[in-house]
Amino acid sequence: MVIVKHCPNCGSEIADDDIEFCTECGYNLLGRNDDSPVGFFAKLNQKTSFPVIIFSFVIFGIFLFVGSFFWSFFMASGSLDLMTYLMLTIVFSVFFGGVFVGYFGCMDKTYVLPNFTMYLGSIFAVILCGIGLIFTFLMGILSAMSSAFSAINGGSSYGSAVQPTTPNYLPNIDLNGILKIILFILLIPVAAYFGVYVGYFLKENI
Repeated sequence: MVIVKHCPNCGSEIADDDIEFCTECGYNLLGRNDDSPVGFFAKLNQKTSFPVIIFSFVIFGIFLFVGSFFWSFFMASGSLDLMTYLMLTIVFSVFFGGVFVGYFGCMDKTYVLPNFTMYLGSIFAVILCGIGLIFTFLMGILSAMSSAFSAINGGSSYGSAVQPTTPNYLPNIDLNGILKIILFILLIPVAAYFGVYVGYFLKENI
């Protein structure tokens, strides 16, 4: 009986027992002993495909435009506010990006969790980098403006004599907005996992 071997990274059939690297993805077939323990990041490397994750963001971007047009009709009619519109548009895009990852990146059910982890981590990395860049840019502008105003009002006795009181912002906190932000943060991993699983389910059943 002939035992057919497959690449643990991409699932391609290995015809030659003496081959060291997969001819499809270049995975090192002699890289480790099957009995040796595998770390978390090593498992991610074995079960995920970097090109699939990259192209999932192309799908994410496409559905970002599609979702923005679709949900904008509801916002124009007054059914949605701005925060809900943004939340639905992004969650909508995260889901379909996950479907792409699940369909093209999951060879079997054991691939679902690693691909979800990699996809979700990539999403939050992009979000954090974007927020970090915006924050850095705004802080630079505020610092420059503060320096300019300090130079203009530096010698003014009136400016130093008048000390504005610190306003109390507690009554103005928008609890509804905070709850929507929390819900938005929780919905991203839910939509990502559901999308990856649906993609894998479609691959297995279509």
